[in-house]
Order: sequence, then structure tokens, then C-alpha cells
Amino acid sequence: MMSNEELFITLAARKLAGEASAAELQQLDELLQQHEVLQSRYLLMQQYFRESAQHTPADTELALQRTLQKLRRPEEAPLNQRNRWWKWTAAAAALAGIAVALTVFWPGRHAGTGQTASAASDTALWLKRENGKATRAVIELADGSKIWLNADSKLTYPEVFGKASREVYLSGEAFFNVAGSADRPFIVHLAKGMVKVLGTSFNVRAYDDEPVQTSVTTGKVAFIPKYGDADHLPDTFYITPDEKVTFRHTVDNIVKEATSGADDKAWTEGRLVFRDVSLEDICRELERTFGKKVTFNSDKPRQYRMTGAFQNNNLQEIMYYLAKSKSFKYTITDSLLLISE
Repeated sequence: MMSNEELFITLAARKLAGEASAAELQQLDELLQQHEVLQSRYLLMQQYFRESAQHTPADTELALQRTLQKLRRPEEAPLNQRNRWWKWTAAAAALAGIAVALTVFWPGRHAGTGQTASAASDTALWLKRENGKATRAVIELADGSKIWLNADSKLTYPEVFGKASREVYLSGEAFFNVAGSADRPFIVHLAKGMVKVLGTSFNVRAYDDEPVQTSVTTGKVAFIPKYGDADHLPDTFYITPDEKVTFRHTVDNIVKEATSGADDKAWTEGRLVFRDVSLEDICRELERTFGKKVTFNSDKPRQYRMTGAFQNNNLQEIMYYLAKSKSFKYTITDSLLLISE
């Protein structure tokens, strides 16, 4: 049976996420009437939630975590109490219907990399947002920068940036709208390179099994590839609006070309845009977007090249139009997209 504190966290999370039932709202009111300490906590929680004009479901968990940190600093509690506190918080967020995972890391070592945090930010908590397939999130950082994190992607970032720089770690795809700060560069660390900016908007695609791609919508960024050959001198490639750099790290090959910055960020607006792309690559994107595993019964359709744009279409609609442009068959089940000749 839940304690009053656990129940309060659960009910407050559901109310702030807009998911509470009438019975749960009444139960929360009764708790607040019975316990004055919970009243003050809830008032503070409301205040912190209202600091931002809008909260999407993906934002709710992060806002709750930050609020609870302000209400009770876990580092001040014994380890067993600290673990229970975050367990209760995670349970409350899950009950609120939030599909995005958030992990809190304590200072000293960078989350998920084993690297020691820089001296400028080693007093901050490191947070990790990890999206599964068919899940996206919007994250607002402490400096006002905003990040759209795509499906099957992971972002690690400090709760508060240091004075010298602003650094985050990305695996997957994200679109960044970086707040300007002339004295604090914004650095996106990738497994196969990094992107460095002062204030701009750009898209980074860095999935483990694909070439790294960076394109710019506004401003200017510097892409620095990480070559597999240790003797290869580092290069810096500057990218301006409607330019894209593609780095094939398996062969240390890098290409700079014209692109459409608007198309490259289309996924943040519910659009899917494909320009002369193989069906295999299209299906890789559809697998991430819709969460269905894609299987080819024949190799021939993999190489079909296609162009198309879709706005908030479901998988059935997209496959119908793709199959009209090239001759192939497809079957969609609850968990699988099967393609054959």
C-alpha cells in the first residue's frame, strides 16, 4: 500500500500532466486538506510548472523531476531514501502516461560515457532523455535552447550549463535551436565527431548504423569528424544555411553538398520527406517513426529509389503511395511491415 507521500506524488503528477480522473482529483484534494506540508509542496510544484507557458507530455516528467529536486535535494538524504524518492517519481511519471525515459545522474562522471564531467559543469546533475521507437520529445535546456529529439534517439545534458561552454551528447537524431551566447560555445558530442556553434538552428543525424549528417537551417556551424585513422589530422567543415555535411565514418569519407534545411527538419513538424532515397533507407525511417519492424522477403525492392513527402500520414497511407510509384507488395501487421516483390 502506498504511503501518503507516494500517493501524493502519483496524484500530483497525474493532475499536472492533465491525466487525473475526477476520483483522483478528489483524492488529491483530500490529501492536501489533511496534510499541510503537502499543500506547500503542491503550491511550489504548480509554480515551477507555470514557469513555461506550455508543457507537452514529454516535458512533464522533466518538469516534475526538477520540481522534486527543489523540494527535497536527494543528495541530502541517505542513499536508500534517495533511491526510493526517484523510484516514486518514475512511477508517478509512468502513471501519467509519459512514454519518454528520463534518468538523473549524479556529479563526477559523465552519464553513459564513463568520461569525467568538465570542471565548468561538474556541480550539475546530468540528465538523459532516451526515446524509443515511435516516440519523440521536445526538451528546453537551462540556457533557453530548445531541442527536438527524434525517435530511437538519446540525449545527455546537464541540468545547468557551466560558465565556459554548453555541452551535450547525442546518439540518434535531433534538431537544435540554440540560444545565442558569444562567450559560451554550444557543443554536440557524437560518437563519430562533434558539432560546435554559438547560436543557430541545425539538424544532426547520428544513428550508430548510418553516416553522420549535419545540416543548417539558420546561422553557421562547425562539424569536426572523428576519423578512424589515428594519424588523420582533424578537419573542421563549416556549414551555412541549406548546406549539409555527410560523414561516412566506415571509410573516413566526408561530402559537403546543398540541401533543404526545411526538409531536413521536417520530422519535427510531423512531415516525412524523401528525396531520391532507397526503399531500404525509407523503411529504416518508417521503422523508427511507427515502431514496426521492417522485413524484406526479397532484395530487389531494397534498391528502389523514391521521392515523396508526407504530412501526418499513417503507415498504411505511406506504403500505399510508395507502392504506386514502384512495383512491390507489402503487408502490415500489428508489429511487422513485410515487403516483397
